Amino acid sequence: MKIVKVRKNADGDITNVLTSTGEELDVSKAVALAKRGTLESVIVGKNRNGNDIIRSSPNGITEDNLDNLPNF
Repeated sequence: MKIVKVRKNADGDITNVLTSTGEELDVSKAVALAKRGTLESVIVGKNRNGNDIIRSSPNGITEDNLDNLPNF
């Protein structure tokens, strides 16, 4: 399963993701799936507040970065 679209709040933070299976996930659910290895092409990191976040796996392609995915 892969993230194909994102939803952002007014601050530009990703709040929800849409997967290749059509499932909408909030970030906490996406983090849990990423930790289990269910989500492709993402890794779990920490934000400046120490909270878990998802990030695109580094691959040198900017088009598939989460911030560059289409909004829904």
